[in-house]
Parts: sequence; structure tokens; C-alpha cells
Amino acid sequence: MLAPYVRVGFQDGVLFLGFGSIRRPVHDQALWEPLLRLADHFRAPRTRAEARSFLDGNCEGGVLRADAVMRLLEDGNHLIPARTYDPADRYSRHALFYELSGADAVEVQIRLARSRVVLLGCGGIGGLVAVTLATAGVGELVLVDADHVELSNLTRQFLFTEADIGLPKAEVLARELRRRNRACRVLPVVREVRDWEDLESLPACDLLVVSADSPGLTGTVNAHCIRSGTPWMNACYVNDIAVWGPLVVPGTTGCWDCRPLTVRAPEGGCELASLMGRINDRYQAPSNGPVNMLASSLAALDVLRYLGGFGPPSSLNRRVGVWSHDLTLDEQGAERDPACPTCADAVPLCEGVR
Repeated sequence: MLAPYVRVGFQDGVLFLGFGSIRRPVHDQALWEPLLRLADHFRAPRTRAEARSFLDGNCEGGVLRADAVMRLLEDGNHLIPARTYDPADRYSRHALFYELSGADAVEVQIRLARSRVVLLGCGGIGGLVAVTLATAGVGELVLVDADHVELSNLTRQFLFTEADIGLPKAEVLARELRRRNRACRVLPVVREVRDWEDLESLPACDLLVVSADSPGLTGTVNAHCIRSGTPWMNACYVNDIAVWGPLVVPGTTGCWDCRPLTVRAPEGGCELASLMGRINDRYQAPSNGPVNMLASSLAALDVLRYLGGFGPPSSLNRRVGVWSHDLTLDEQGAERDPACPTCADAVPLCEGVR
């Protein structure tokens, strides 16, 4: 049947079939009426044979023109299986999004339900990633954070309230996620993660998301995930830049150590390094709700793409940033370095990149 997300309209003398990523401009006026008639015919479930029979009776110009009209609907995910869209289903709108991406929505939802994600950090980014995944139907979330809710968190950590001040973030977030989707299993872990032993004590998972800002944590996580074969992703902000990636799939993509992705102290420059350390010791990042939301939403979309298999994540082999002041896009390549001391010997996962 015709996907509910397909709209049609004229602009500047051109008929547009669908909008967004599926938009198809139709310049040939001879195709307009038969195309619209066929789209209308597909508002109800039809077999291809029924549609072709209808088209043969409503399209002047012979087989070639009928073929062209049929191809316009068949290409570009304009038609979806009739069983896909049930308005009463909890995930019905997401199902349309998966079909829009060219995937089987039923299969995507099954994969998400079977997935477990560990989130290191339940603050402005981690909390928003968590609620996006939980409400999308990810089967299990492990929330790891040692911090407690503070008054200053409430400008951007929207699942916490004034009544939660002083309570562990992981436990409050778990409570709120259960309120939104009881089918999602949520395990709060109130503890710090600093080293290998801390990481190894966490449950195995299909993907690990890091939004905590402990110094050196990303490098430790990267080494652990390469060793254990666990995909992982970083999501953060750099002042007013929303940042996510790279999505590291051990043995398939580059890792955090393949390319320099963050600034470092100069080699051999002890005095400069000391000055830098003194300056940076007083650094406090400005954290803003909209920037947090931007980073978390794009990171969560990549997590869902990877776990659900409905399109390539945008952060594969690259770290991406959106500069919020002018909406320019920045990226750092993170392709695999065959000589990387961390991941050179990593073996690809059985399924590869989802």
C-alpha cells in the first residue's frame, strides 16, 4: 500500500511525489494523472498484479509509460507492506520511519527489543539518549552514574525535578524510564567508572555509550571495548558544539586511538604543558539544554540505526560536530589505522556493522 508518509504536491510547475529523503520530482506531465491515480489506488492494500491491471486501464501511452509510472512508486520506499502500519501500535510512527529508510520495520523492532545498551553518564546527554532508546523499544538499558541530582542540573537534565535533588541520578532516571516504557528493562548502577576493573564488572552489551566527562575515560573505554569486542560511541559537547562519534565497531572501523581526535599537551614542552594544565584546571564547560538535546538526539539516532540495522550511522569512522551558533557541520576522520597499537589485531564482529 502507499506509505502514509507519502504526500504529493505541485511547485514551480513540477509534481513532487513524496518529500524529505524520498522526494521525487516528476517533470513529465504525461505521467502526472496516471501516477496520481495509481497512488490513490494504493491507498488500500493491492497486489502488484492488481495495480498493474488498474494501471493498464488508466494509463494511455502503452507499456513503457505504465512501466515508468509503476517504477516511480516502487522506487524510493513509497510503497510499504500493508501489515506495517497499525496506528494503534505503540511503535507505529517509528515503523514508518524505518520503512522510510528502506528497512523492514518489524525486523528493526525485533532487533531493538533484543538489544542491551550500557550508558556511562546519566546527565544532560546520557539522560536524553536513555529516554530516546527506552521509548523506541530497546530491550535493556544499564545506567551507570555515581552523581546525585543537583539544582544546577535542572536546566538541561529534563527527567529530573526539584523533588529529586540529592537522589542518585541513575536511580531517578531508571524510575522515569520505567514510567515511560515498562517493557524496557532498566538497571541503575550507582558507582564511578575509572579503570578496567570497573568496566569489566558491568554487564556485557551490544553497544556502550559514553557521555561522562571523567578525564581519560574515553581512552580507557576504547581499550576495554576493543579487547572485549564491544561497539561503543562517545557523545558530548565542546562548549557550543554538539558532538557525537566516532561509533567504534572493533575490527571493522577505526578506534579512538587510530587518529588524534582531541587536543593534547605538547611533547617535550614541560613548561608549556604546565601552563596548559594550570589554565585548564579552572575550566568549567558551559552546558546548555538545546546543545545537549542536539548531541543526544543525533547520537541516539545513530545508536538506533546501528542496533536496528535501518541505515548506516552517520558517525561510522568519523567524529561529527554541529556548531550551534551557525549550524555548520564539522567532522574529524576516524578511519582505521592498520598500525594502531590498540586495534590493529582486533577481529571483526560476527555480524559486522549492522
